[in-house]
Amino acid sequence: MSSLQEIADLRRQKSELQARISEASGSSDIVAMMNYQSRFDIISDELDEAERQDAQIAEVSVLFDGRPVIGTSAIDAGFAAQALLHFQGIVTRLYAASMKGQLSSKGKIKGSDMAQLNLRGLATGSFGFVLEEKEARQASVMKTPLREAMEEAADLFEEFAQVDDDEFLVDVDDINPRVFNELAKFFRHLEKNEATLKANFPDKAYSFDRAAVNRAYKRISDSNVNIAKEVWTGTLVGLSPIKRTFDFRKRGEETIMSGKFSHQISQDYLERIEGRDGITLGDTFRATIEKGTLRKPDGTISVSFTVIDLVDVSD
Repeated sequence: MSSLQEIADLRRQKSELQARISEASGSSDIVAMMNYQSRFDIISDELDEAERQDAQIAEVSVLFDGRPVIGTSAIDAGFAAQALLHFQGIVTRLYAASMKGQLSSKGKIKGSDMAQLNLRGLATGSFGFVLEEKEARQASVMKTPLREAMEEAADLFEEFAQVDDDEFLVDVDDINPRVFNELAKFFRHLEKNEATLKANFPDKAYSFDRAAVNRAYKRISDSNVNIAKEVWTGTLVGLSPIKRTFDFRKRGEETIMSGKFSHQISQDYLERIEGRDGITLGDTFRATIEKGTLRKPDGTISVSFTVIDLVDVSD
């Protein structure tokens, strides 16, 4: 049994014992109440220990319901395979973005092999799967990067699916385009197949019914991201290595363009550009830029610029 299934079973036993303690108390059956209470205390300790050990690693049970699922006994194989592929894709992209900085808009995802999840077993309750990172049995004092990526994915699901438009807090500008596109594929797949979703962690559970899936699908569909690469030559007039922001005046233009630096450009290089080793602001640079054009769910459009390569061409 996977640890998540063990936790689910312990929680079920704890709930049942609570009910029996209440019944015994109501009938004044002191002996039964003491026996149930003793077992309840043991189960509570086992549950606390199991949750504590698994609270830091990337482990989740992903459960589906709806049209592709037959009770708790079967699921459409094609639906399940595609859904798990998209879920893995989201986690991989979030992991790469956090570990490698700015995730490039195209090409192979660096570090993707480190973000691969193992299918450990089936999850009970509807029909689902237990996914975990490699070497997940090794307890960690801090949350692993893959666990953080997995939680970020679930938080994004929850935010896109939440009910009140006025409380919709996702800053779509901050979502990497490759993450956003994979989110769109995932919720399109769920919506098309009239499926629901649950994601249960050792210490937190998420649930998305048909209405929630539809809200997430609509919000994501109402947004559109386009990434184009440009090359600028001009003057670097402002730079903040800590905030990773820049101000740039293209040659022959008066307008100053502002944006962010990709984490692909090392902190050391940014500090050198700032002037520590004689490279000063005002020099001429050739900058390779990713221009992101985003149409948000409310219809507004924003444009962002990210430097992914910077070369001093002053000489």
